Amino acid sequence: MSHLPLVSVICTSYNHEKYVFKALNSVLNQNYDAIELIIVDNGSQDNTVKVIEDWLWLHDFFKPVKTFFYTQRNNYCRIFNKALDLCTGTYVIDLAADDELLPSHIATAVSNLESSNAAVYFSNVYLWFEDGSLKPFYPVTEAGDLIQKVPAGDVYKYVVERYAISTVSLVFKRQVLKREGGYDPSLVYEDFDILVRLARKYRFVFHPNIGVKKRILSSSFSAQQYRVGSCRMLPSTYHVLLKIKKMNVTVDENAALAKRILFESKHALASANFDTAEKMLALAWSLKVKRLHVFFFRIWAQSRINVSSIYRFLKRD
Repeated sequence: MSHLPLVSVICTSYNHEKYVFKALNSVLNQNYDAIELIIVDNGSQDNTVKVIEDWLWLHDFFKPVKTFFYTQRNNYCRIFNKALDLCTGTYVIDLAADDELLPSHIATAVSNLESSNAAVYFSNVYLWFEDGSLKPFYPVTEAGDLIQKVPAGDVYKYVVERYAISTVSLVFKRQVLKREGGYDPSLVYEDFDILVRLARKYRFVFHPNIGVKKRILSSSFSAQQYRVGSCRMLPSTYHVLLKIKKMNVTVDENAALAKRILFESKHALASANFDTAEKMLALAWSLKVKRLHVFFFRIWAQSRINVSSIYRFLKRD
């Protein structure tokens, strides 16, 4: 199978003892043979490393595999980049150890990337809730057909304006990801930033195949996105918004950014993250966004009216 492009899968864990064995099995069970596996544990405090070691012992025939076990938790973007430096594949997948790849994901991604001029592949995804239920990220009919067309190609404005791509499905051209510096280690999370940076320069190819099952866990880092009063993620979001302003070249792109700023500032205010909200609203003002929303939100930010106790009722797109 040496004619197949090698795919590097970076599987990163943190306190994922319940899930990592199945995540690794999902790599093993791909209907694609040319896979390089890099396993990174980011200082887990549970038995995750022992579970990984057991999996490696049981599957010692699966090669090549590289492992990195950190004793303390580190910035995710930084440890991913270190793993990326050791990848040799044509393509790269970032797999969280609580998610699972479905068997055709890699083969479908490679086929679409090889037959297009795109640098990034994405697909539909199952959102996997704690009660075991599954929901497609992009809604489908009973027959499995997409209800709405999913933009592909130049998706820059699309990803600036809204959370439009489930990043767990992304498959990158390794050389492109390396050329762009990998993930930004100054940020505490990676997906929004890498989407807009790559979408600014490169084309994305989409396939409706459901390729990944993404667990929706109340304990996950992403669940802290709008944590009341002390969100670590919102300052990173603000810095990505600043980057977008610098990258934008058209009026339409600035309009998309304005919509995203209003969305993020609404959630920052509702979750009582007032300092970051004020910075976001100042950015909106610099874009000459003078909608009623902005005036209302600025008054809210300055008065610091705390409605976080009813935030669950306000957390709507």
